Amino acid sequence: MNTPKSRTGHLFVLEGIDGSGKTCVCEQLTEILRSENYDVVRLREPTHESQWGKEIREKSPGGELTPDEELELYTKDREWHITTKIQPALEEGKVVLMDRYFFASGAYQSTVLDLHWREILQINREELSAPEPDIVFILDVPAEIGLERATGRSGKANLQFEKLDRLIRVRRNYLEIAEHDISNVKLIDSLKPLQQVIYEIHKIIIDFINNSKSEPL
Repeated sequence: MNTPKSRTGHLFVLEGIDGSGKTCVCEQLTEILRSENYDVVRLREPTHESQWGKEIREKSPGGELTPDEELELYTKDREWHITTKIQPALEEGKVVLMDRYFFASGAYQSTVLDLHWREILQINREELSAPEPDIVFILDVPAEIGLERATGRSGKANLQFEKLDRLIRVRRNYLEIAEHDISNVKLIDSLKPLQQVIYEIHKIIIDFINNSKSEPL
């Protein structure tokens, strides 16, 4: 496992159900940290670059992926992402902000497969050697509000993921991950005003970076 202590960069992950606000928070946090002279790389999953990420983005709006296809495409996309983007950025000492990571696979794919979220996270950690985040921020909102926000942006739902019954189960998985996973997870109330959420996460990130500088090697 690629642990935080074995690298010079920092990895912070924003997770949450559709409509939790993570993408907007990630965008604004990137701008703030860059204005403070941090060397920030903003990444998101599924990617826009790999053939597997493109296939997810092409087929998921119409709900065209089977559960097995969904997991396979995310796994291949993430393997590519780790090798070409995440790991190099961490080795170069950059601050990596991620909009979704393998915790999303655990939360989402376990709702349609006969796999517990723990098993999916373990696959990513052991088989993909996925770098472990310094902090995972789970932005939490009720499923009904998340769906309302997500569909309100475009006027229509992503039929693969933006279904109320699925989002209810996904949120439950995220809450279980926050309580029981081995990662350093911070649960954030995303019903708060956007700027308050951004301020809270920014403070935690800055405190973490500053404290890591003062720790003995």
